[in-house]
Amino acid sequence: MTSNFHVRDLFIIFTFLLCLFVFPAKVFAAHILVQGDYNYPPYEFLDNGIPSGFNVDIMRAVAAVMGLHIKIDLGSWNEVLSSLKRGEIDALTGMYYSPERAKFVDFSMPHNIVSHAIFVRQGSDIRSLDDLSGKEILVQRGDIMNDYVVKNYPDAKIVQVRSQIEALKLLASGKYDVALLGKLQNLFWAKKENITNIITVGPPIEPGDYCFAVHKGDKKLLGQLNEGLSLIKNSGKYDEIYNKWFGVYERKSVYREYAQYAIWILTPLIAFLAFFILWSWMLRLRVKEKTAELTRELSERHQAEEQLRKVQSYLTNVINSMPSMLIGVDQKGIITQWNTEAERVTGLSPKEVVGRSLELVIPHLREEVEFIPHTINTRQEHVSRKRNWKGSSEIHYEDVTIYPLLSNDVQGAVIIIDNVTERINMEQMLMQTEKMMSLGGLAAGMAHEINNPLAVILGSVQNIKRRIFSEVLQNEDIAKECDVSLENVRNYLEKREVPRMLDAIQDSCSRAAQIVSNMLSFSRKSDKNFKLHSITEIMDRTLELISNDYDLAKEYDFRKIEIVRDYAPDLPAVFCEGNEIQQVFLNLFKNGAEAMAEKNYNGEYPRFTLRVQRANDMAVVEIEDNGPGVDEEKCKRIFEPFFTSKGVGKGTGLGLSVSYFIVTDHHKGSMEVTSLPGSWTRFIIKLPVSGKIEERESMR
Repeated sequence: MTSNFHVRDLFIIFTFLLCLFVFPAKVFAAHILVQGDYNYPPYEFLDNGIPSGFNVDIMRAVAAVMGLHIKIDLGSWNEVLSSLKRGEIDALTGMYYSPERAKFVDFSMPHNIVSHAIFVRQGSDIRSLDDLSGKEILVQRGDIMNDYVVKNYPDAKIVQVRSQIEALKLLASGKYDVALLGKLQNLFWAKKENITNIITVGPPIEPGDYCFAVHKGDKKLLGQLNEGLSLIKNSGKYDEIYNKWFGVYERKSVYREYAQYAIWILTPLIAFLAFFILWSWMLRLRVKEKTAELTRELSERHQAEEQLRKVQSYLTNVINSMPSMLIGVDQKGIITQWNTEAERVTGLSPKEVVGRSLELVIPHLREEVEFIPHTINTRQEHVSRKRNWKGSSEIHYEDVTIYPLLSNDVQGAVIIIDNVTERINMEQMLMQTEKMMSLGGLAAGMAHEINNPLAVILGSVQNIKRRIFSEVLQNEDIAKECDVSLENVRNYLEKREVPRMLDAIQDSCSRAAQIVSNMLSFSRKSDKNFKLHSITEIMDRTLELISNDYDLAKEYDFRKIEIVRDYAPDLPAVFCEGNEIQQVFLNLFKNGAEAMAEKNYNGEYPRFTLRVQRANDMAVVEIEDNGPGVDEEKCKRIFEPFFTSKGVGKGTGLGLSVSYFIVTDHHKGSMEVTSLPGSWTRFIIKLPVSGKIEERESMR
């Protein structure tokens, strides 16, 4: 028996040891290692080194009801999560569910619904999730909000910290922009740590299931945890634990509190409203008729005001739309109305002139102001046509009409001023053109009529000189035939200065021939070679040509004249005959130089101001001198053939007329002159640019 007993005992001991070595996991299977976050109140945290919190109490209650032996440790969330992934622990006390996390762990049924919130400092401009792009966002490392920010805000700067309280404190200290954290636990921390400058904004962020998490594939433990959760929920243990930790923060009694507040506030308010409605109903019957009457009166008044406003706006628009200056004045000439055209012309706004004397605002209307009282008294309009006044650079022409206001209640007048300067200049130009055309025909006829006898005189003089003074054998023969000495005849004629007279006749005939040639050029079109030329280059070449012009008889030295050039950039080429345009410039420079030689400059010097610019499809050339100027009457006749202001024998009067026809007839341009006597004279030449060469060639 003893022997058998020992054999049996040895067999039992051997079997036990074999189980210890071969099946160690089975021996310790009853112990379940559970971990959680050491700093995630009120869900899980270390309280004086002891695991505490809602998740810990729920896990313990589940273990108790299921008979599980568990060991709960709390640590850094990131390390705890890594331990579960490596299989070093069996479960987590709490973890937010997400499809990404479900790939490496299995989740129990949720034991809580947890929402996150946007935490900001007071005064922040962040109000919702839409404001987080590009911000510095605090999150707990490994937390569900870390995954959320990475997915939804790739342009944000993600700041990862070990714990949520660390994120909360960093945000409260003024660092970073915002923190995405669990709402209840961080309200808990804010109260506990006395953090008063942090608030939550916006709606909750994706409320999610908060579950137990087990190692992937551990279906047995997952089933035990789910069963335990169901048991403690049915027994009331879950509610007891929930109220312990979240009763202070949970808003489950919000509606009940609202109802109480509503009863307290609405009871007296309803009583007051009932009384007010009754009183209002009684008053409504009394004031209904008066209200309707006032409404009609207000409507009629509003319509009248609106109509008046439209009429005033219409009249103002009519007045301001007029192309003429319109000025209203009273009997004393004080301005009462000033339209937009008057503002544009004078540069003075209505605020600057209304209430001031018209005589002071527009001095050149001084004479017209004197007619205002007479016009008002007689009720007859006063009209002044083509009034002229000298501006800073030219003479202006105006038509001024004064209309009396015919109402007996208003004493005043309306002055209408039309600028007719352009029209007058155009009329004068047309008159000048017609005169030049008629004079051109006359000049052509005169040239042909003079050219024939002039050719006879010049040919006869040449024949006389050749038959007397040339060594021709026939001359000797005729002299012998007449029994005279050719030498004696020559001596006689020389002593009587006949050769000098013949030379004078020949010189005069040559000069007359040149005048005739100019007259013919004046009257007929040119067949010269037209090409593209730079106007500024032609002008500069002309200046070089004339720069050496010095004549004691003319008493001017062109080299002492100041030249001021004002050439616009990027000027187009002009299709013209270069030599003819150069001749035009040469005539203008010589005339200007001779005119400036007649002026006495006190501390100043003679000066030409040359301007070249483009105006639409025309090249505009201005040649201005600071000579004595030309009066208005001479300006009207300055381009007429044979008209000259110089003394007898000093000019033919053809230079400017030929220049005029070169510009207007040969080149289809225009030529004008303006002057301020005593100050300056300005010649303005306009030539077509090179945009339509074929058209201008056909016009030639």
